[in-house]
Order: sequence, then C-alpha cells, then structure tokens
Amino acid sequence: MSRATSTVVDVSVFLLLVGAAVAVVVNGAAVEQARTENPAAERTELLATSTASIEYALRVPGDPPNWTANATATHIRTAHGTLAGLLAEAAMSRVSYERHRLSRAGTGFERAVATTTRNRLHERGRRTAVRVRWDPYRGAPLNATMWVGERPPPSADVDAATTTVPSPAPAVSQRAQRAASQGGYRAVATVVAGAVIQGLFPPNQTKLALDGDYPADQLMAQRYRRMGVLTRAGQLSVTSTAASDLNRQLTAALAARFEDHMRDRFRSPEAAADAVRTGSVTITVRTWVP
Repeated sequence: MSRATSTVVDVSVFLLLVGAAVAVVVNGAAVEQARTENPAAERTELLATSTASIEYALRVPGDPPNWTANATATHIRTAHGTLAGLLAEAAMSRVSYERHRLSRAGTGFERAVATTTRNRLHERGRRTAVRVRWDPYRGAPLNATMWVGERPPPSADVDAATTTVPSPAPAVSQRAQRAASQGGYRAVATVVAGAVIQGLFPPNQTKLALDGDYPADQLMAQRYRRMGVLTRAGQLSVTSTAASDLNRQLTAALAARFEDHMRDRFRSPEAAADAVRTGSVTITVRTWVP
C-alpha cells in the first residue's frame, strides 16, 4: 500500500488510497467476453488483464518550501496496475466542471498512461481508439473524459466493446431513487453531490494530505480552493477548517449547481435519479481498418 498512499492525493486524491485497490477490483469489472469476430472485445480484455508500471512527475504550482532539499525528486512517482485501472485513474485526474479542470497535477501521469496504452494496443493494419468517461449522472456538468488514439472516421466500419471500472465515488443510484420520491430534485442533487465530494475529497485521506509534507499539502490545499471556485462555494478557509467541514461546504454548493442543471435537463426527479451513475468509470474501445 505504500505506493498508493504516496500517490492518491497527488494526482486525483483517489490515486492515494484507491490506486492499489484498483488492480484488485478491476479484475471483477464487467468486461465483455472477447470474441474472434470482435477485435474491440479482445482489446478491451487486454486492458482489463494487462498490467503496467508508470513513472511520472507531478506538476506542482508555486515554489517549494526553502527546507526542501530536492523538490524535483519529491515530484517523481510510480503507479502500477492494470491498464484499465490506470486509464480510470488518468481520466479522474482530468475531472472538470463545465470544462474547467480541477487540477493539472497529474498531466504527466495522463501522458504516460496514454503512451503506454497506445503501445500495448498497437496492431499493424488496424486502428484503435479508447474513450474513458466518468460522469456522476448522464450529462452532468462535472465529469472526466480521456481519449487515447485518434477518433474513428465517420465512414469507418467500427467494432466496439465496453468495460467498467469502479470510480472513487460510491454508487448511490438506489439512494438517489429514494431521494427522488421523498425530496425531489434537491434531494437527488444532494445525494449525488455528496458522493462526488466523498470520492474526490475522502475526508481521512485529505486530512492526512493537508497535515502532511510537501507537495501533498500544497496540492490538496490548491485542490480545495479550486473546487470552491468551480462550485461557487466561495473562498474556503483551507488552513483553519477541518476537511469534513470543507466537504460539507463543497457538497452544499455542488448540490445547488446540480439541482439547477437537473431541473433543466430532466423531466422529473425520478428521471434524474435514473441517470445517476457515480460508481463507475466507463471504458469504450473502438477498432477499425483504415
């Protein structure tokens, strides 16, 4: 667990603790069984079973503290897991609200994962594109997307297959459905926002990061402040407020944004609840002959 414990807060919070677990749970992902007539299914199975070690450097803003002897060395990390798990982590590193990124700390990790994936999936005479997507509910303004490879042209005869990987956010579909009947749009939005904040800012791990050493403390503080701006939660007192209280502020602000969006997008609270999918990252593989 030492690799995961040093990495999760660095890239997308959940890389710190969940990184080691992903390699375990991914083996149980809903991978479509490979068939000879569907090359995309074979590529998908490869992503779910093939492992890799990724070395990358964190992107840390600002200057390091004076006491840091070798700041560059503190930025170097190594992540290990299945390609599907690493792709999910890389996608979550790109979480954005209305296309504004929460953090750029993991851009080096994202590039390294994309390069490794392209190399593993390379096949002479066939092109492959991978899309990794997480959105807490269908069409949510907060989401994460990553593409590896060029997108297939409209005229191509494309084979496709899909697998899912657990996300850092808990699955709350049933809770959302109960909330819809009891409290309407606001209740559904609150359930979803709570799951999102729990996944992106797990209280115990974020507290360790905020109280920890450079660069984890700096990255986590910046992450909280950025989320406060994106959700219109206002200026968060990161240095003097407990992580659990910061999360409550962010949950309330995000719930208000989600409620407005859900009212515009869905015909009823029940329809909004049916669109909830916080607990999984979807990986879609497409292959074609150019």
